[in-house]
Amino acid sequence: MPWLWSRFQVHMEACRPDTLFYAGTVGVSGAVLTDVDTPLRLLLLAWLVPTLAWIASIYGGDYFDRDLDRLTKPHRPIPSGRLGAGTARAIMVAGIGFGGLVAALVNPLTAGLAAVACLVGIAYASVLKGRGLWGNVVRGLPTALTLLWGSMVVQPLPEPRLVPLAVAFWLHDSGSNLLGALGDRDGDRRGGYRTYPVCRGDEATVRGLVSFGVCWVALAALWPLVPGAGGSISPPVYTAGLAVAALASWAAVSLVARASRPIPRAVCLRAHEIVVAERIVLGTFLPAAVGRLDVALLVGGPSLAATLVARGLMRRRYEPARA
Repeated sequence: MPWLWSRFQVHMEACRPDTLFYAGTVGVSGAVLTDVDTPLRLLLLAWLVPTLAWIASIYGGDYFDRDLDRLTKPHRPIPSGRLGAGTARAIMVAGIGFGGLVAALVNPLTAGLAAVACLVGIAYASVLKGRGLWGNVVRGLPTALTLLWGSMVVQPLPEPRLVPLAVAFWLHDSGSNLLGALGDRDGDRRGGYRTYPVCRGDEATVRGLVSFGVCWVALAALWPLVPGAGGSISPPVYTAGLAVAALASWAAVSLVARASRPIPRAVCLRAHEIVVAERIVLGTFLPAAVGRLDVALLVGGPSLAATLVARGLMRRRYEPARA
């Protein structure tokens, strides 16, 4: 039993439970926005496949970053020797394979989306992470595809009116990834990774965060004006949900904008803690806006609670020096 408990703890640390629940909420939103009466079994699948893909991407990222982590984060599972690189790679492949199989069984036409998301994830982890802003932009794309995947759970092709909203999610997650890169700036510099914060500095990175934030909020605010999008939306609920997400996102950006220069890693980590909670709200207020408050509460409530609890419990393991 002690060995089994130890293995469980290692994999909990590896799969980042505080970030685990976001992708599934976006898939559920895509399904409900396409068909407000989506049955429960399809909602479960809309949640499951993106979650499996997210787990695969986390293990894949650790596998491809193992050399960098040995230099900058030796406490992490792979560089510390508690998790084998081959095991991480096998879980990545299994997550991609099983998730892709379920997706194909639900709708064979999703194979194209799954292939693009897989290629983007591998390209980011293996090559594009150290290629400046392009890496951050590419990393945000799978979330946009997740919203469209949720739509394809209930119909053969993605709902066209969701495309602008998918772009808003793309911009949001590109900014979130840029914030993470800012926190990893010093380690990436030592490891030879040419990320945007390494190449352009803190001021340019903050301007990039502001630009991503303004663009995704503006696009999301205008989305109800898209033909066919606003008919079933409750404007007060949509506005309130978007306002909560936007204000939380702005609070995170404000933390790093007001920080001393160079921006301390601890500040970036506090900002990221706000973002991991904010994006659960972003991923779940949409069903409530179209009248499915039950879905929003059923998915969003436990996801937010699990995210916050996991963040508190895992902080010491993620950042032992800071703890």
